[in-house]
Amino acid sequence: GFDGLPAFSPDGGRLTWTSGRSAGGASQIFIADWNDAEARRRLGLADGIGGQGTAGFEPAMAGTRQRISANDIRRHVVKLASEAMGGRLTGSKGERMATDYVAAAFRSLGLEPAGEDGGFFQTFAFTAGASLGEANRLTVAAADGGGDLALDEDWRPLAFASSGEIAAAEVVFAGYGIVAPAEGRGKAYDSYAELDVAGKWVMVLRFLPENIGGGETTRLLRYSDLPYKASVARRKGAVGLVVVSGPNSKVKKELVRLTSDSGGGVFGIAAVSISDRAAAQLLGHAGRDLKTLQDALDGGEALAGFLIPGVKLGGRIDIKREKRQGRNVLARLGTEAAAPMLVIGAHVDHLGRGEISGSLARDDERGRVHFGADDNASGVAGLIEIARYFAALKDEGRLEVKRDILFAAWSGEEMGLLGSSHFVNELANSGGGASIRPAVAAYLNMDMIGRLEKSLILQGTGSSPVWARQIERRNVPIGLAIVTSQDSYLPTDATSFYLKGVPALNAFTGAHTDYSTPRDSAGKINYPGAAKVARLLAGIALSLAASETAPQYVRQARPKGSIGRRRIRVYLGTIPDYAEDGTEGVKISGVAKGGPAEKAGLRGGDVIVELAGTGIENIYDFIGILNGLRAGKAERVVVIRQGRKVELTVTPAARE
Repeated sequence: GFDGLPAFSPDGGRLTWTSGRSAGGASQIFIADWNDAEARRRLGLADGIGGQGTAGFEPAMAGTRQRISANDIRRHVVKLASEAMGGRLTGSKGERMATDYVAAAFRSLGLEPAGEDGGFFQTFAFTAGASLGEANRLTVAAADGGGDLALDEDWRPLAFASSGEIAAAEVVFAGYGIVAPAEGRGKAYDSYAELDVAGKWVMVLRFLPENIGGGETTRLLRYSDLPYKASVARRKGAVGLVVVSGPNSKVKKELVRLTSDSGGGVFGIAAVSISDRAAAQLLGHAGRDLKTLQDALDGGEALAGFLIPGVKLGGRIDIKREKRQGRNVLARLGTEAAAPMLVIGAHVDHLGRGEISGSLARDDERGRVHFGADDNASGVAGLIEIARYFAALKDEGRLEVKRDILFAAWSGEEMGLLGSSHFVNELANSGGGASIRPAVAAYLNMDMIGRLEKSLILQGTGSSPVWARQIERRNVPIGLAIVTSQDSYLPTDATSFYLKGVPALNAFTGAHTDYSTPRDSAGKINYPGAAKVARLLAGIALSLAASETAPQYVRQARPKGSIGRRRIRVYLGTIPDYAEDGTEGVKISGVAKGGPAEKAGLRGGDVIVELAGTGIENIYDFIGILNGLRAGKAERVVVIRQGRKVELTVTPAARE
């Protein structure tokens, strides 16, 4: 007689189950020994499946309804976003538990395994992290002495650096290390003009000029990533890259973090980050001052570089790179149809305890489990329920489709769409081409469908003309308020398919202050809303599966200023309202408590139309300008509030 669902946790060898309320209105508590198999069965727990030994949670599918329901979505989210799954970081025990859970759900529905070796899993290798070895050494040789710099105090290797011994070599200073062609009104920018760096170390500033206009910031941003700067230095014959933040950057930590992200691999060059103090000492040998140099460069002109006389750097870089395997879950609703298949997916991974760079945890939340209830246990729950809906139709003999349906739970999304990219690349390679059409007719994605408030955002509608009529038709019985966005270049798995020639649609209920923090918990999900979204996607999927004609694919140009999953350097605490697509400017749905935006007086509902003296037309303009702002430097921001123009002053904070 319970209308609630269990919340469970191992505590000293005991299981505690607290329900919602019984039919009589009283709270119910059930306590049993952790080793009691019957107790585990009643709570829907199991010791793992497929011989994985992960002690995972097995879904209690027998008690769920045949149709998509809010209560069933709650069951899945509660388990996937539990403390025990540890944030589902790709390659971790928590990810294995979560993928076990999804595979068990698919198996219970009678879906056919579509992974490797007749199973449900498709594995992919990735670099899980980088750590310091024991042999790291960076030595300064100078006429007045020099010596070894202190590791993790004066210097640190960069994650993409090549390991090995580096012979002592001269050092040249090359400003911001940017080489960019002339574009439109923007002039060419070349930090290496008439500078010979062959066989030398190149010292560069970490970001990009601090005081240039928003348009120039957006233009130069794509040339300012450290891996890009390293590749430029390597092509010019440098033996190493030395990165210094500089006093004007106002970063929290001068040394670049040795990230655990998979990154872009090794760049074939020695690369280190050094402290401002160490850089100032090196530049002193040339009679130059770091602050004076950065001030001059921040005006936007690429000043001539120079050799630092009488100084050489040498040493050894020793980085240990951990290789791991992630895994997707793939299941097929076999119809024996010959037409191109429909793929429906959602990513199952999240941020673990914030080990990777996507975490937005506050300082007091560092190291805590990032539950990822909305991002993206909600989408996976919707995926399982859509699979249940189709399986029930098939069992009842009411499924009339022309194509197979593949259900996919991707991993590695948070690290750069690793799992879905692996899938589409393998499929493309098997077909001998760059596209995965005609093997795949269309792709439907759910990424964060758990916080429905005003509107559902459906992204990627520009990838095919089929989406508009299908959305309208299938929403009639559901009645969701829907906002569409034509942009198909999205920071989610839909983009992996779109780039391979497949029309792709992504469902998303919007950003919120709990995004990518430990606060994204199961208790904050709008379960009836998530069920409505899943029903809408199921209806669209049914239409696509029943159609003999594959949807037309429309190739779009990448939006101007699009910067993909680039890490944003400063923090304002604004939450974009993605339901306002088409608004000139960027409407915000809210601001983070205690963040710079709240302190500046920004409010939910404001439309940002200007920042730092540059007009803003869309989210790409906003992010581009944001990346060029300096932490601690106050900037003018103009918003439209209830039809009136309001001017405020905001002071960005550093993210790192």
